[in-house]
Amino acid sequence: MRQRLLLAVLGVISAGVLATVAWRPSPRARPEAPPPPAPITASPVRVEREGVSVSFDLSLNPRQREATRGAPLQGTARFVLTDAKTGAPLQGRRTLGWMSLRAPGEAAMDDAACKTRVKTYLGGLLSARAEVDLNSYWFLTLNHDQSISVINPQIAFDRTKLHSLVSVGGAAEDWALLKDRSALYVTVSSGNSVSVVDLERFLATRTIRVGQKPGRIAVAPDGRTAWVSNDGDGTVSVIDTASHEEVGTLEVGAGRHELAFSDEGRTAWLTSTDAEVLTAVDVGSREVLGKVDVGTGVGDIAWSPVARAVFVAQPRTNEVLVVDPSRRAITQRVAVKEGLGALRFDRTGRWAFLLHPQAGTVDILDAARGQVAHTLTGFAAPDTVVFTDAFAYVRNTTSGHVSLVELKTLEGAGKPSVVQITMGQRPPAEGRIPGRSDPIAALPEGTGVIVAGAADRALYLYQEGMMAPRGTHLNYGREPRAVLVLDRSLREVEPGVYTAATTVRENGVYDVQFLLDNPRAIVCAEWKVGGVPEDASLGKKRPLTLTPAFDPKVILTAGASTPLRFKLEVTPGFEAPPVQPQEVRVLLFKTPGTWQSRTEPRALGEGLFEVDFTPPSAGQYKFVVGVESRNIDLGRLPHFTLGVADAAAPTAVSAPEVRR
Repeated sequence: MRQRLLLAVLGVISAGVLATVAWRPSPRARPEAPPPPAPITASPVRVEREGVSVSFDLSLNPRQREATRGAPLQGTARFVLTDAKTGAPLQGRRTLGWMSLRAPGEAAMDDAACKTRVKTYLGGLLSARAEVDLNSYWFLTLNHDQSISVINPQIAFDRTKLHSLVSVGGAAEDWALLKDRSALYVTVSSGNSVSVVDLERFLATRTIRVGQKPGRIAVAPDGRTAWVSNDGDGTVSVIDTASHEEVGTLEVGAGRHELAFSDEGRTAWLTSTDAEVLTAVDVGSREVLGKVDVGTGVGDIAWSPVARAVFVAQPRTNEVLVVDPSRRAITQRVAVKEGLGALRFDRTGRWAFLLHPQAGTVDILDAARGQVAHTLTGFAAPDTVVFTDAFAYVRNTTSGHVSLVELKTLEGAGKPSVVQITMGQRPPAEGRIPGRSDPIAALPEGTGVIVAGAADRALYLYQEGMMAPRGTHLNYGREPRAVLVLDRSLREVEPGVYTAATTVRENGVYDVQFLLDNPRAIVCAEWKVGGVPEDASLGKKRPLTLTPAFDPKVILTAGASTPLRFKLEVTPGFEAPPVQPQEVRVLLFKTPGTWQSRTEPRALGEGLFEVDFTPPSAGQYKFVVGVESRNIDLGRLPHFTLGVADAAAPTAVSAPEVRR
């Protein structure tokens, strides 16, 4: 008998086989694994400013045996905020933090220098980034071409913000972020699999085989399992998120499936368009608890903690079915207009938005009363809705507008407030087939969203209270079918305690800068880091050096082909073979604009490469090089701006001059 033992440590999976002999009376005792090394930490430092007591400490985990040479140390930075007089925890605050390595012999920062440094970091310049940034977040887009774009929205400079491009190996349908934000699961329908994307390295690291044509995926509220609807064979796969292995399969009926969790995540509810029942499953044991007869053709499903009930869209009978989770029975049928599409609850669980794409209307159901409270008109084929605390964002597929419904105006009998915001040039319907994931995601600040403009191949950053997007991020020729925000910033984990996962590459004395919003206070402290392996500092250096063999200041001519020659050499201190042309990707794009060209250069000699550049029109262009096989994504190497002018018009001459 062989038994597979899976150990998961910080997302790095190691598998071993424990052999036993069948005829032995008892299995041989397995030697105990050595205890993990203790974290590297020290006593917290405390500083008081503006009536606030701030305590800071940094705990680093020693490098694991499985880690590659040069890997940094992973750890957790922690700020504890209390009222200096009463000692009461300060809850619900917005916080920002950085750690900057102090040069040898440099004096500690005074208050003025600390404020100046914080102001510099808030500017977002690449040349003034801290060694440890405790405020980072990324935009991830699920693209039409089997890829995920990783975009850094916090860098205020004029180069591409594309950090990484991850291939998921097939046609992607849906995705789900693990609770600890260590990995992303992506369903790949063409491969009957789920791709696991490591969110530290932004790489697809493994493939989990599931049923046929996986579609929807959702992580259970406790974070221990992920549930995958296999729309091609009528099953739902259950994945253990620690081992990244399928641990169970449930028969739920043919057709397209949707999933929801009730009772604080203890019960999973599984629908099927072709079956007549709704299946309730115990999340912990994966045992079927019962089934509810709902008829064929059901659509979206959602849980309302306010009503303590499961709501199911039934477009075939033009109803919303209300299911009691304890009795597993339908307790109410709410009649709605025909053509029912998406059903989504706001964050409170009280207001359910029912979208009717063909009619261009939105019904708002009050779960507390079990009836439709409002019917809104004037939408253009709405297909999805996403919520912040203050607004519902309804996407219109046949117009370039997103409709904002102010949630506080839903109380009472008055007409709710609706504002139309233009998001892009072209409507989403002009893009390719939409995905199943949300094309809108709330920002970490909670007062804005990022919107995927599929047809425009761009992202739109919107701040609540504005009448237009405040920023645009290009997706470099790819259609973003969905978007999510990977938030790695400081967050409150218990009253007054704010933490962020981080990495550290160098030993030394660090200046810790901390910004608190209420009361407004800037705090600086000192923290000494030791125990980081010396080779980790190499990670700050680029393993390759880029040198242009062209003059970026020379003005080029639109329509004319110009060879751009450059060198890529291994940086001293790194042991690596010379770069081959098939490893290199060159991106040329116009700013602003949508024109771009991605190409592989030709080799002219060891480390010497060349590409031809034919700009289509006058303007400014960017020259960016990436070598993903050496962990150098597009934009990490120096970039260059190229000026392009129109070709000179031929000089007109008179007829006598021609005869002469």
